[in-house]
Amino acid sequence: MQTIHLHRDDIETIKQFIDKYPDSYYLTLTSDDSSGIGSIVKCSIEADFNGDHVAIVKTLVDESSW
Repeated sequence: MQTIHLHRDDIETIKQFIDKYPDSYYLTLTSDDSSGIGSIVKCSIEADFNGDHVAIVKTLVDESSW
């Protein structure tokens, strides 16, 4: 099991992100720690956009915060 630690600001960013897409009912958080230094955390949702089913991804934590 992998634990993901999020700052309060990250939770607010996630809320603002999913509020843009009210037709999406769930989100997926992914964490990539393959760099060996820190983790890149992304949030993705699936939604219908202009008749297409799309995945929209937002990076929450990247190497710029290390």
